[in-house]
Amino acid sequence: MYKLYIEYNNMSNWKACIPANPKYEGAKNMIWVTNVSVVPHEGASIKVQVHYQNGALANEFITIGGDEYKEWAADDKWIYHKVATKLALGVLADGDNVPSAYVPIDDGRSVHNQNDIETINTLQAELDQQKAKIEQINKLLISRGIL
Repeated sequence: MYKLYIEYNNMSNWKACIPANPKYEGAKNMIWVTNVSVVPHEGASIKVQVHYQNGALANEFITIGGDEYKEWAADDKWIYHKVATKLALGVLADGDNVPSAYVPIDDGRSVHNQNDIETINTLQAELDQQKAKIEQINKLLISRGIL
C-alpha cells in the first residue's frame, strides 16, 4: 500500500520575522513557505525560502512529526510560526497574516479531517486494485502476442 502524500504549493507571499536581537533597528528575516508535503497522522515536510536580514537568500527544509505535527490542527498559519521558530528567525511581524485566498474555508475539508482521509484511502485502494487488473490484462495480452 502506498502512503498518501498531500501537497500544498506556494501557500503565501513573503512573511516578515522580527529577530529577537536585530543588528539594526527594523531588521527582518523574510520567509516564504513554498511547498508542504503531508502524510496524514504522521508528519509534514516543509520547503521554505528565507531572505535573511543580511541579504542572503536560501532554501530550507523542515520536517515536523509526532507531537509537533499534532499541534498543527486545522490552522495553516501555525506553519509560519513553526518555521520561524525552527529556523530561529524570530517572531512573525504584526499584520503578517496568511492572505484570505489561502485561509482554509471552515467547511470541514482538511488533511486533518478523518472522514476525508478515509475517503481518500478508500479511493487509493480502488485505484490500486484497478492498476493491478490493468497490469494483469497487459501481461495476458503480451503473452498471447496481441500487444
